[in-house]
Amino acid sequence: MPAPANNSKPYVKLAATLSSLGLGLYFLEQFGLREAQQMMHLEPDGLVVSILFLAPFVLILAAIVVFVVGKMRRL
Repeated sequence: MPAPANNSKPYVKLAATLSSLGLGLYFLEQFGLREAQQMMHLEPDGLVVSILFLAPFVLILAAIVVFVVGKMRRL
């Protein structure tokens, strides 16, 4: 039986990777902050929280831009 053809477009792969990294980073960050507050009774710095909060959304926004630009160029 022949192997299935890999017809995925590069911009779709890149967009999926960026969005997966963004979502994974978001959930990992939420879990880490919750554990740090519960176990060590630490209150994270505002700058650190804002960077950790913005990084996943920047990755997801980059994925949206890559997908849209890739889709427009392939039309």
